[in-house]
Amino acid sequence: MPISKPPATPSSLPTTNSEFLALVDRVLTSRLPEGWSLQTAVHPTIVGDLRPDAVVTVGAPDGIRSRLVVEVKRHLDSMRTIRSAADRLERCLQAWRDRDVDACGVLVSSYLSPNARKFLIDRGLGFIDATGNVRVVCTKPALFIESSGANRDPWRRSSGLRSLKGPAAGAAVRALVDFVPPYGIRELAEKAGVSAPTLSRVVELLEREGLVDRKPRGPVEQLDWEGTIRRWTADYGVTETNRVVTYLEPRGLPALTSKLRTLERRYALTGSMALPDELSVAPARLAMIYTRDVTGLASELDLRPTEMGANVLVLEPFDDVVFARTSQRRGLVGVAPSQLAADLLTGPGRAPTEAEELLAWMKDNEDAWRTRP
Repeated sequence: MPISKPPATPSSLPTTNSEFLALVDRVLTSRLPEGWSLQTAVHPTIVGDLRPDAVVTVGAPDGIRSRLVVEVKRHLDSMRTIRSAADRLERCLQAWRDRDVDACGVLVSSYLSPNARKFLIDRGLGFIDATGNVRVVCTKPALFIESSGANRDPWRRSSGLRSLKGPAAGAAVRALVDFVPPYGIRELAEKAGVSAPTLSRVVELLEREGLVDRKPRGPVEQLDWEGTIRRWTADYGVTETNRVVTYLEPRGLPALTSKLRTLERRYALTGSMALPDELSVAPARLAMIYTRDVTGLASELDLRPTEMGANVLVLEPFDDVVFARTSQRRGLVGVAPSQLAADLLTGPGRAPTEAEELLAWMKDNEDAWRTRP
C-alpha cells in the first residue's frame, strides 16, 4: 500500500518523548485507510535490557500485524549519534526476528538531514521527523509511506554556523573536500587559509548535517565529500556568489581557446570547458572564466561586452580559493574538480547534468584529485 501524501509541518517543535510519539500516531493514523488499526506500547521490554521508546502494532483488515519499533532521538547532531540510534534499532529488530516476529524500525527526531535519511534507507530503516520527512516500510502487512519535508533544519538549536555563505566558508569547504582525512582542524585550517575557529564552525555545521564523522574535539575522520559539495551549493551559486560580466567572442569558442593558451595573466576556466577529457562529450557553448581583473582579461582576449547572445562569462571570484589546486589540460588552466562540481551544479543550461557526470567521474577517480594534507 504505497502512500506519498506529505504531512503538514507542525507549527511547533515537539519537546518530549510523548509529543514525538503523538507525532508518530498522527502520521500513521492520517495515512492508514479505514479498517487498519494502531496500538502503541511505550517502553516495552523486547528481551533483556532492550526497551525501545515504543512499539507500534499495525494491523491490516485481514488480521495480519506488524510491529514498528520506534526509537526517539529529539536531536541528532552528528553521524555518530545517528549510527548509534540505528544500531539500537537493529538490535531490537534482530531480537524480534529471532522470535519469528515481523518488525520494522523507525527513527523519530525533530529533523533528519538528507544525508541522515539516506543513511537510514541504506540500513533498511524508516524515519519520521517533525518537518514532514517520512518513510515507513513494512513487508507484512505490505505498507509503504513516504513524504518529503524540509531539507534544512527550521529549528536550529546551536548558536554555531547556520550556512556556508561567504568566502571563508567556501575556502573551508574546498579544503575539506580536496584533502583526504584524517586531518586536524588546525592542520587543515593552514591549508585552507582560514582561521581554525572558522574551519571548526564549518565542520560543526557539516557534522550536524551528518556529513562529517569525528570524535568529540578530535580530528575529522571521515567526510562525505559529495554530500558536502551538494550542501555547499545550497548557499553558493556560481552566478550569484561571484560577480559576472557577459561578453561575446565573435569568432567562437575555438578562437577563445587558442588565445587562452598563450594568456600570461592568472585565470581559471570553469563550466563545460573545464571538464576532464573523458567527459567532454559535446562542444561547449558557453565559456566561464575566473579572473581578478575582469576588464583587463576581456581586453587582452579581445572580448566584446554584450547583454544578449553572450558566449563568455567572465567571473570575478568570491575568493581566491577558485585558483587553488587548479589543473592543466590541453594547455588550459581549469579549476579543481570540487570547485567545478559546485559551479556546474548551480550553473545555467546543461551544467547540472554535466555536474552529475563529473561527480560520477570523481567517485571513480578520487586518487586523481584528492590528496593528503
